[in-house]
Amino acid sequence: MSTTAPDPQTPKRSENPAPSQEKARSIFSDRNFILFLVGQCITTQGLWIQKIAMSWLAWSLTGSAFWTGLIAALNFAPAFFLGPIFGVMADRVDLRRTAMLLNLGQATVSFVLMGLSYAGMMTLPWMIILAASMGILGSAMTPIRLSLVPVIVPREFMSRAVAYAAMNFNISRLVGPAVGGVVIATWGTGAAFMLNAISYLPMVFVISVVTIHQDRAPDAKSRRILAALVDGASYAIHHPMIRSVLALSCFVSLVGTGMIELMPVFAEAVYERGVTGLGMMASAGGIGAVASTFMLSRVKSNAADFQRITIVGAFAAAIGMFGLGWSPWYELAVGLIALTGFGLTAVGVGSQTALQLTVDNKLRGRVMSFWSATSFGGMALGGTMLGAISEAGNIQYTARGSGILILCAACAGLWRLYRIGASGRRSAPSSDAVQ
Repeated sequence: MSTTAPDPQTPKRSENPAPSQEKARSIFSDRNFILFLVGQCITTQGLWIQKIAMSWLAWSLTGSAFWTGLIAALNFAPAFFLGPIFGVMADRVDLRRTAMLLNLGQATVSFVLMGLSYAGMMTLPWMIILAASMGILGSAMTPIRLSLVPVIVPREFMSRAVAYAAMNFNISRLVGPAVGGVVIATWGTGAAFMLNAISYLPMVFVISVVTIHQDRAPDAKSRRILAALVDGASYAIHHPMIRSVLALSCFVSLVGTGMIELMPVFAEAVYERGVTGLGMMASAGGIGAVASTFMLSRVKSNAADFQRITIVGAFAAAIGMFGLGWSPWYELAVGLIALTGFGLTAVGVGSQTALQLTVDNKLRGRVMSFWSATSFGGMALGGTMLGAISEAGNIQYTARGSGILILCAACAGLWRLYRIGASGRRSAPSSDAVQ
């Protein structure tokens, strides 16, 4: 008698091979995942090009570390305030239709940025409004995107799908900033915004043709938003793994990734390398991120292993950030940013994968929205806070302080894992006795 229950997420795949055969099948044989990966690759290239353009334009208009950090923060701050609400919606809306509308909305904002740049009408108030608009759309898209991967590939491929999607994102992080620097230096920021606007269109097509196997809680639409949000929050708070992972990712985003948002200040004010230097520094972070996601793709689908990786990543990010605060040479700084990118990505992707492997599917949108709120919200708040601190002092001093704080968080995470392990060992004899 078969012991394998049918997967409710994949009702159309009734002819799946046996588990032993499924394990031997590559994820790249799955048409859904390949389409999604290609669409994401094109879109994220444009996203990183625009990210560099927004940061450089903010610095060019203001010459202020505070305003540069604030503009970067507005791309993520809405995730902190609105992300959980969007997570509730992600658990009840049509994923396909909503993803298409949100991508078209982001393309529209990019076209407006392009028009204002070409017309020479870009001002700081316009940048604030449009960065906030892009941030709201992006915060709505994040729980949708995080909910899409598990429903377009078989569940046994989920950890690899998350890792490869993250690798794809970080390869774009490697290539996009370098391309963006060249585009801005050659044709201006308007061309960068235009490329990003166009890049959303292939993803709209991909979402329209992939097969989505969607599972929703029976009462998802009958419950009020607040009640559904409380359910998700209670689940996250009372689950030890989820609570620990969310706390670490939030803190590291606050004092680590928030610091990375101030790379234009390092490139220009510290090392005097301009926009091409900024592109090289951002690409170095991308190299570290790609190496990190490649490592993560080799890890078994075990949530506890990914939790340990987040702690290792925090130690690496602490070393890189602290060293950046002392580096007198641009070339050394580029290498330290690569190490920091490796560590921050291990924390970000490791925590995301640990959650994806742990969370109840019917609460996925809500719990993953908490992850995006703590990760991106921490990044937004950290970018603004660290920008203000750097405005009043030396940005390299701020980097040193960030490195020390991340090191403390990594030590706290390691201590917590040790306590959990010790508690498990103490409870083992009593379990054996009961048996």
